[in-house]
Amino acid sequence: MKKFYIYLIFILCVTYKANSFNKLKNYEPRTFEIGAGTTYLDTNANFNGDGNKVDLFGSNKYTLFTSFVTSRYVFPGLWSVSAAANVSNAESKNSDFVRTNSTFSQLSLTADYMGYRGFMDFIPELTFSYSLDPIEKNQDTVMTNEGVMELMAMLKAQNSYSWFSYYLGCGFNYRSERSSLFPWNVGGGVRWGQSFVGIEVSGFQSVMDDPDKGTLESPRYTLIQKVNGGSYRFYTVNPSETKASLNIDLGFSRGIVLKSFVASSLVGQNFSSGLYAGIGITLLFDAFSKKQPDFHEATQEEKYKIQTEDGVDQNLFQKEPEIPKAPVRSDQKQKEVLSDDDLQTQLDEAEMSIKLKSNKKKKKKR
Repeated sequence: MKKFYIYLIFILCVTYKANSFNKLKNYEPRTFEIGAGTTYLDTNANFNGDGNKVDLFGSNKYTLFTSFVTSRYVFPGLWSVSAAANVSNAESKNSDFVRTNSTFSQLSLTADYMGYRGFMDFIPELTFSYSLDPIEKNQDTVMTNEGVMELMAMLKAQNSYSWFSYYLGCGFNYRSERSSLFPWNVGGGVRWGQSFVGIEVSGFQSVMDDPDKGTLESPRYTLIQKVNGGSYRFYTVNPSETKASLNIDLGFSRGIVLKSFVASSLVGQNFSSGLYAGIGITLLFDAFSKKQPDFHEATQEEKYKIQTEDGVDQNLFQKEPEIPKAPVRSDQKQKEVLSDDDLQTQLDEAEMSIKLKSNKKKKKKR
């Protein structure tokens, strides 16, 4: 009987900042999945500390393109590892300058596990991501990511029927030098074949204060105004956001799926309000064409091999060849197939022959 494990295992996933794609996961053993795509953010407004939406000053604007490459391998035993790399291109506009920055921005590494299969599938996950474009207090380039190391643990649940699927998840996201977050998501949609159309509501909430709260907030917002056009997309104190997404997956075959989404911010605090979009492709390959023996079978074969390589002639334990039986003569076959009537007739003839011979002998004696 399967058990439900209440513990978390390390995982990489594209964090809340970039990923609004359909989050259903498959666990086909010995399959290798690669994906690539890009996401887009356009914003000219912020949610302030009171949760009110406020437009950026004048014609200020912030845009962000994030291109990504991902890979994932599923092992027997319903667990997988994956990796991802992001390249970002950001642009900010204000009344004085237009700043741009293109950089290899982030690396991620993953392990996830199907901990329980039943009325729903429960999947513990944990995210590790490393920034390659940290934020400096005196920088003059636009920000492309949060600029810190992040570690996010989540517990997800999903259920995939033949025509309908849904999923949900929540967890804890530790960010060095920033506030810690509570990320969450819930979504569902209609399936046909390898295609999917659904909606998702997701977001995050600060649950541990930023170390700069109340002390060094002013210098951070001054830098945001200077290089990001005033957009609260990154580097803010205790941010939160909730957004809604429309997800569309087009499956051309089992191995080729084109994914896309559009999303919009709903509410938030100390964070940007904007429109999101993304498109990507996922390719699925069978890593092994033939079924491989499991670990137990391989171990038993190896153990048997070791036990028979002990210097003893194994031919002594082989069975002697069977001696072939002599072929049955045609007359024997004929006897075997005689019917009861034929057998009785032969017996009567033999009895009559014996009586005749006996009578002849009696006549000779007379």
